[in-house]
Amino acid sequence: MPASAPLQSGVPVQVPIRGTASSVVARVAGSEVSASDLILAWMQRDSMAVRRTMDELILDRIVIAEAARMGIDPGQEKVQAQVKRVRSALEEEVRRAGSVDVHEFLSQRMGLDPERYLMAVDHSALTDLLAERCVRSYTLGEERCEVALILCGEREAVDLVQSGLARGEEFAQLARAHSQDASSTDGGRVPAILRNNSALSRLAFHTEPGEVGGPLAQGGRWLFVQVIQRLESQRGPWSQMGPFVERSLEAEAISDPEYWQWKEAMLKLYEVDTGPLLELVGEPQGENP
Repeated sequence: MPASAPLQSGVPVQVPIRGTASSVVARVAGSEVSASDLILAWMQRDSMAVRRTMDELILDRIVIAEAARMGIDPGQEKVQAQVKRVRSALEEEVRRAGSVDVHEFLSQRMGLDPERYLMAVDHSALTDLLAERCVRSYTLGEERCEVALILCGEREAVDLVQSGLARGEEFAQLARAHSQDASSTDGGRVPAILRNNSALSRLAFHTEPGEVGGPLAQGGRWLFVQVIQRLESQRGPWSQMGPFVERSLEAEAISDPEYWQWKEAMLKLYEVDTGPLLELVGEPQGENP
């Protein structure tokens, strides 16, 4: 399905707004300022912002490609509700800026074409919906372990956890007392760990449900993992998996670690080449993100 094609529900996947083909962005005293001049100046001023924006563009394209590959369709009702939320948030920002009319604010204050900007806003709203469903579909389609963990920053804490486990103390209680991870307040519960080649995944899948694995040394810190249960992969067409994915999202939002695991997998699945950007500005080309 091309990026401009409608979803099965009839919801259009809009083509992201593109700039013009011209590389000249300004002319000054008979001299041209090119797009590469502009981007190079931006990179030298704030290279992280440029790379962050490039990363967002890449992931936008990946989401559209992956949603098309999997046949994901959130449905017209959800899309319209998401667009309404995003536009309402924009209207609130405009009001806080002292303006009333969004079109007037965009054209006069920001110097932008209101229709093009709002098309981009709508596209972003749809992409957010597709991204959530891509990420959760990927998670559910992989073997995974539901776990709790304890992260110890000092050897003394490792000894306290081990002695506590030997006395039969609850893992959750030990996590609250000794873990340096943010999950300590929830008894160490973290998003599911997918089966892969990471040391943490290998530890989890070599530990029986109900048992505790570790300590696993990780960069000067130590991890204990309690496996709560193992879950088999669940795959199928969107017509079959869609309702299950929607219920899963209603029960639990996408977490950062879940998103990071999906992103890592997608950057391996899809060819990504950022060399043209570096070539455009004459910077040396290293490894792609």
